[in-house]
Amino acid sequence: MKELQAWIERYFPCSFERGGSLLVIVGVFSTLLYVYTRIAFKDYVEGLPQNMMVLTFLISAWGQRHKLKSDLMFRLLLLALLIPWLLFGINALIDYETAIKYRSTNDLLKLFLFLPLAWWIGGSRAGAITMLTIAFLGLITAAALDPNLAQSLSMLWAGRRVDFDIYNAQHGAMFSGLVILFCICYLSQRVQNVLAVTRGNALLIFAVLIGLAGLVGTQTRAAFLGLFVSCFVAFVRAARKGKLFGQNQLSMASGALVLILVTGLLTWSAKEVLYDRFVWEQTTFHALLEGNLEEVPFEGTGIRVLSWIESLKWIAKRPVTGWGQKARSDVILLGFPEDAKGTGHLHNGYLEILLGFGAVGFIFVCVFWVVLLRRIRFAASDDLYAFALYSGIFFLVLNMFESFFIYSSGEFALALFMAGGYSQYLSRSLDSDPLNRAPSGAQLK
Repeated sequence: MKELQAWIERYFPCSFERGGSLLVIVGVFSTLLYVYTRIAFKDYVEGLPQNMMVLTFLISAWGQRHKLKSDLMFRLLLLALLIPWLLFGINALIDYETAIKYRSTNDLLKLFLFLPLAWWIGGSRAGAITMLTIAFLGLITAAALDPNLAQSLSMLWAGRRVDFDIYNAQHGAMFSGLVILFCICYLSQRVQNVLAVTRGNALLIFAVLIGLAGLVGTQTRAAFLGLFVSCFVAFVRAARKGKLFGQNQLSMASGALVLILVTGLLTWSAKEVLYDRFVWEQTTFHALLEGNLEEVPFEGTGIRVLSWIESLKWIAKRPVTGWGQKARSDVILLGFPEDAKGTGHLHNGYLEILLGFGAVGFIFVCVFWVVLLRRIRFAASDDLYAFALYSGIFFLVLNMFESFFIYSSGEFALALFMAGGYSQYLSRSLDSDPLNRAPSGAQLK
């Protein structure tokens, strides 16, 4: 027991009280198991590590309830529990049968999985990086366990689309993009401090290449678009910082150089893939421009546009309260042809929120996002804030074309890129020693 506790204190030090040794050990190890197995072993340990992580978090956080009750994020957590029930009650008054049929009460709560993950990270930058490294190893393990690994590698080398048996190609693209963004943010921080060739930097570059291979292999255009938007925002921020802080121009230039190199490599490797997929969609684009929706195929871009049109019809009928998340099944059942009814989602996370919870739920998600990023910006180290910011942009772009807001893989991804920065906010706000707190407006390193 003492050896385990010493190990935790070494790799996941924490400045605030989380309970007894046994609780902390179970909490931290269930979290490690969660981030490692969530992708690779989901079918074998489904829910168990996550449930243990959440349960131990609730027990531990209860001991800090007097401090946590004033935290806006925990108040939003309470609202995430209450809003679906409130909307269900209103919809029950309108039509009780459909309200029961489409009832969904925990979809907003799943957006808060970053909280227990942040809690057990403990607030240290090193602990957050360790946790993200373990998640990366879980992704590599998932790819290695592909039953057709040799064939997938052969297809990747031949320029054909692969998913390594990770859900589907879109999900693999999301995780590959997060690998690239984390390594760039971390590497940029390292080269700003010391511009040198080190073993750590070499490993980060190697991880970027792995993420790049995964991204190119999945051939997901939304992921490329998301990364380009994230890189554009990074360039704008770097330029503004260079103007405001002249003394940091060299370090900002070195960080920007890393982004430019990776973006250039990404663009060069993806050019043929993106062009081929664009040519493949010419029939769909032509039908859409002509306004001939009957000729639009239920695949690729076509199924996305037709899904959006069909879901908007439902949203227009209940724009404020929504129908409940399970209404998605009837949108697909009643609006899609027989060969497309196995889709399972609406290919747009924002429409999923509007369909399920209406404008009330959509506004809630917007407030949640802004509050969370502001807290991370206030307290997190530069690299963890950058990772949260750029991954958040990447994730929001992906949700224009996929339903990651309601997918378990998307909720896991959100927890990964938000938890590290928010753990530092928790450490700052719950630290019982005022001498350890940074002055107002300062960033913790």
